[in-house]
Amino acid sequence: MVRPLLVALVLHAGSTAAESLHLAPIGTAVRGSFELGGKSIPLPAGKFVLAATTVTEPAMLEGDISKPRAKLARVLLVQVERPRLRAAVLASVALPPASYRLNWINHTCKKENVLYRADLASAKATDEDCLLVDHSLGNFGPRSQGVWKEAATWLTEQHVELPVAVLISAHVIRAERWRLVSAWYAFNPRMYGCDAPRSRSWAESPWNKKHLDGDPQRVRFVDSVTDWGKAVQQHFDQLVAGRPVVMEKAPAIHSCAAARASLD
Repeated sequence: MVRPLLVALVLHAGSTAAESLHLAPIGTAVRGSFELGGKSIPLPAGKFVLAATTVTEPAMLEGDISKPRAKLARVLLVQVERPRLRAAVLASVALPPASYRLNWINHTCKKENVLYRADLASAKATDEDCLLVDHSLGNFGPRSQGVWKEAATWLTEQHVELPVAVLISAHVIRAERWRLVSAWYAFNPRMYGCDAPRSRSWAESPWNKKHLDGDPQRVRFVDSVTDWGKAVQQHFDQLVAGRPVVMEKAPAIHSCAAARASLD
């Protein structure tokens, strides 16, 4: 069930609030970063609002099946400039399990044919450490499931136009034994002034890797999303190592509109 908008509490970067965001009411607003399962998750610039939350027991583990599985706390936040969605963040953190003798398995890092891929696990001799940058079409549509469906329902109630034609995303995954933290950061290029026409298929999209070089502004936009993902990848590396860290001088997402205006 999707809960109504209950609060508009804004937690600023550097806030001392320790409550995990998955326990907060839908509609809670955050800036800069937020806590999830004891981990600080950085946010791009601006206000993000909690649109859906869940705790699941996914079948992504190796270990003794007789022991309770680890749980994932998951939140989906959105940034809206009515009537459109500007950006979205889906973050997941493993909660401390009853047994620590387990490992996460995630085949997402093996995905190919993306805009950018950096899999650092082998070089660091760790379980998972990857960044995938890609584009997706028809987001938050009628076929959405789980937290996506909940978020889509909430967005519809807020009179946001759905589905979102195209999103450019940076997916960062970091896992070491039972520890797991991941975040999917997605940006609507239309809201950054970029040309983002609707496409009949993923392969024919102008944001597909085969066609991207046809527009320098699209290239710069994707590069900026990639830079954001790289910064988060370094941030997560410190989190899993148990070192407190604050992302400083976070990369900005490229504005095609501002770039074109500077040429006029």
